[in-house]
Amino acid sequence: MKIGELGKTIIEGELTLRKLMAIRLGRQAAFLVVAAVFAFFAAISGHGLLWALCYQTFGFSALGSAAAVFGLDVLIVLMGLVMGRRSYMTPEEIKVRFAREHAMNELRQNLALSAVAATMAGPLTRHTGRAIWNLFRGRGK
Repeated sequence: MKIGELGKTIIEGELTLRKLMAIRLGRQAAFLVVAAVFAFFAAISGHGLLWALCYQTFGFSALGSAAAVFGLDVLIVLMGLVMGRRSYMTPEEIKVRFAREHAMNELRQNLALSAVAATMAGPLTRHTGRAIWNLFRGRGK
């Protein structure tokens, strides 16, 4: 592959990787926002209704009803936080990372080969090679 093509492959892989990471992080942020909104509204509107339900229907004491409401709120908030915090790479993201790393390795190898070829074909090497050749050719006369 040519160096330009390898560079293009690397850039495309990096852009795809960044896009997939942005989607994943956006999904995480959405879960965290949902958890925060639910926690806020649950704290405001659901407490009175749930407290009354526990107190009158289930026969809890006033303190028991308040503890049940608080425990349910904490449980739902923790579930939202756990879902929002998990961050697994998708199979697409892993595939793109491998492709990018492969292209980077090929680019390094091509650059190293180009540097060696340029050194061997450069003017200093040509003049040195010619001088050595003339030394050997001159001794034979």
